[in-house]
Amino acid sequence: MVECILGNSVVVDFEWEADSFQQKINRLSVAELESVAGSIRQYLITQIATTGGHIGANLGTIELTLSIHHTFDLEKDKLLFDVGHQGYTHKLLTGRKSLFPSLNSVDGMSRFINPAESKYDILDASHGGTALSIGIGMASTMPATGDDGFIVVMLGDGAFVEGMSLEALNYGSAQAAPLIVVINDNGMSIPKNVGAVNAILSSENSAKAYFEAMGYQYHFVENGHDIAAVNEALSSAKQVTTQGVVVVHVKTEKGKGLDIARDHPYKLHFSMPFDPDNGASTNPVPPGKSYLQVIDRCLHQFIEQDKSVYAITPSTPYASGLEGLLKQFPENVIDVGMAEQHAAGMAVGLSMQGKKVFLCYQSTFMQRAMDQIFHDICFTNAPITILASRSGFAGFDSATHHAIYDLSYLRGLPNLDIFYASSSYELEAILKKRVEHADKPMIILHPYEILRESDEGSAVELDISKSEVLSSGQDGLILTVGNRIETAEALQAELKSIGQDVGVVNVRWLSPLDEVTLLSAMSAAGFVITLEENVKPAGFGASIAELVVDHELPVALVRVAIEQDYVKAGMKDDLSALCGLDVDSIMARLKRRGILN
Repeated sequence: MVECILGNSVVVDFEWEADSFQQKINRLSVAELESVAGSIRQYLITQIATTGGHIGANLGTIELTLSIHHTFDLEKDKLLFDVGHQGYTHKLLTGRKSLFPSLNSVDGMSRFINPAESKYDILDASHGGTALSIGIGMASTMPATGDDGFIVVMLGDGAFVEGMSLEALNYGSAQAAPLIVVINDNGMSIPKNVGAVNAILSSENSAKAYFEAMGYQYHFVENGHDIAAVNEALSSAKQVTTQGVVVVHVKTEKGKGLDIARDHPYKLHFSMPFDPDNGASTNPVPPGKSYLQVIDRCLHQFIEQDKSVYAITPSTPYASGLEGLLKQFPENVIDVGMAEQHAAGMAVGLSMQGKKVFLCYQSTFMQRAMDQIFHDICFTNAPITILASRSGFAGFDSATHHAIYDLSYLRGLPNLDIFYASSSYELEAILKKRVEHADKPMIILHPYEILRESDEGSAVELDISKSEVLSSGQDGLILTVGNRIETAEALQAELKSIGQDVGVVNVRWLSPLDEVTLLSAMSAAGFVITLEENVKPAGFGASIAELVVDHELPVALVRVAIEQDYVKAGMKDDLSALCGLDVDSIMARLKRRGILN
């Protein structure tokens, strides 16, 4: 157990039990809190360099989080984080230091706030923009029930400009509720913040005028790493909530204390394991090309040749292939900030002005813009190309980050073509087709992984207008979405080893289905297996089932998909086995169905 001596006081270095931390932190002086902050900062740098994680945001919120825990009583007060990747100090203070070595490992500590880990984690906030609305709902009930606690909502890393946050801000000032809104203002979302709100928050005077005009009480802290100043602002806020909701605006530095974060474009927002002295990765990098490199190369060529081509992203250029293009083509490549809905609407406006628009999301965040895709893009039949990366399992972020629902919620939208790119050549071919001619909306999905080895080096001209019959077979057929081709090929080999001759089809078009190719292939098959990294209801397998029923095909159909549920964080191979998408699970299922002896 680490201890530091301050005068006659002994401070236990944040290794407190969950049921005693509040009493201990409430008794600490400012000097002792500062000592704990220093210890936490050093611990996080050392630990996250080993496991990887959201290092930048957490280094910027150490003192602020300590002040909140010191000033409030989390036995009765509720602390909501938005977004949840700011919560590492909170986790340490609430007795979870022993979990940190398990970060980014199977069944390890969550990267985000997680109520399953602690009663002090109120809201699983792994996407942004929700906490203020939820906090208003919680706080609004408290005066009537006589509850004397506070609701504290800590907004940071771009969450404040989310559409839902602004809607909540518009409504919240009318509440006579014990609600305190703490804005962790580090000037960043993932990259730098953009837009008017960022300008408003840039000075105390403009921010004060803004919030007071909306009816909020306003407190400002110039240096959010000055614990005494933050303590004073929070204590003052507690005294005046009976007069209305209070905003405490705190300036912080993302990545504070880590020298290599200073010049990093995202202040080292997230990192795989790294050397804290020079920032060099200590994590093996898989060999091969990525889909994002293909997007970067293609869009670079398109914009260089045609200035009517535009690309838009809501604050995730690094995950959309746009990071370099933002600097090279600032007029044509636009980061709108953490505003997924606005990105879709702006894309429609550009399209109405005759621009060729590529709207780039991480598929997991695209769900935020579902209404705009349905109403503004599909209903108007806008010829926008949506590029959705990270389709399928999303690693160790959170159950909410897996993009395993997109096929289901997108497939029923009118006017929307859905294409799944399984290789660099398919992706490049469909992008070129879209830039040459687009007369309706299309979404191009692709996984967040390295391209398959079989995709390297081929120069064959692709006919992407129909499904790709990779091989034929006399006994059965495997129909697969692009991110499960390797599983399909491994399953094919396993079936061959027991005498079953099975073909494989890469189904590129998920809507509309290439019915001619699929019906021809299925009509000669004794059984058909569908593979998808998506939930079973309304997904790819469901569309094939509809095709089988509508055409009365005499074929045994086995739909391999994820049961309707949230799936825990984890790597693709582990989650595939957990969800029954691996070869062993599929073989066992075929035997249970009586398809195999």
